[in-house]
Amino acid sequence: MEGIHIDRLKEPLFWEKAWSVDREKSLFRRGKKTLKDKVNYWNKRANNFQKHVMGKRGNRRVNRVLDWLERQGLELTGKKVLDIGAGPGAFALAMAQRCQKVVALEPAEGMARFIQSEIVAGGFNNVKVIQNTWEDVDLEKEGFSGNFDLVFASMSPGINNLETIQKALDCTKEYFYYSSFAGLRESNILMKLWLLLYGETLPAWPDQVLFVLNILYTLGLQVNVEVWEECRREELSMTEAVDSITDQLHSYNKEFPNSEVKLREFVQTNMENGVLLQQNRTRLGQILAKKV
Repeated sequence: MEGIHIDRLKEPLFWEKAWSVDREKSLFRRGKKTLKDKVNYWNKRANNFQKHVMGKRGNRRVNRVLDWLERQGLELTGKKVLDIGAGPGAFALAMAQRCQKVVALEPAEGMARFIQSEIVAGGFNNVKVIQNTWEDVDLEKEGFSGNFDLVFASMSPGINNLETIQKALDCTKEYFYYSSFAGLRESNILMKLWLLLYGETLPAWPDQVLFVLNILYTLGLQVNVEVWEECRREELSMTEAVDSITDQLHSYNKEFPNSEVKLREFVQTNMENGVLLQQNRTRLGQILAKKV
């Protein structure tokens, strides 16, 4: 590879730098956001996120992941788990049915409050919720260092560089799980809207899994990885379509440049028989790393 000494590919810092460069080039990362900005964003998404993550589709994904972990030889019974970026608690609560203890770390108040309500409704006595960002957690103060059998981070923005990965590894005695997007995230409606608004094709989504996989590999961990593609077809009402498009634009650090009236006009133009047909394709990846 011209300009790169082959030995550099074996260094975690090389892959962290490559990850940083890839993020800086990507459109949805150009707007600099503080941790507070990010937490506020997830608070705004809380209600909609709960509906999708805790529904049938979310349950299928939870079961898919837990089944995969078992196939890799990870038996959850009796384990202590730290869930980084627990969201509304889909994974935390599912794992709590098998594990000895689950700590759900979630910075967004709306998400954390929902987990607490589910703990009460489900009668769970082995789930603890901590409202904080992963970047701000004091491992010694919380007693996290080396205290978990599995550190779990599904689609978690808290894992975003070598430091946050190493922090997770410092907490686990054995396993670290990570999942995220693997380079493909498309929506027929968003692609059409993007071309209309900006006169260009929808930018590619960063491949987070590529960089985390190589960081974990170069740190000397044993790694198992799976990459797959999901296709989803949705028939959306006007309100659902406006919410969905607004949410997708926000993920690219964009807002609809005109009024909501104009967005509704766009949706109306693309509706048939009162519904907007949205087709999504997403490539996802998951990694299970084990200390050796």
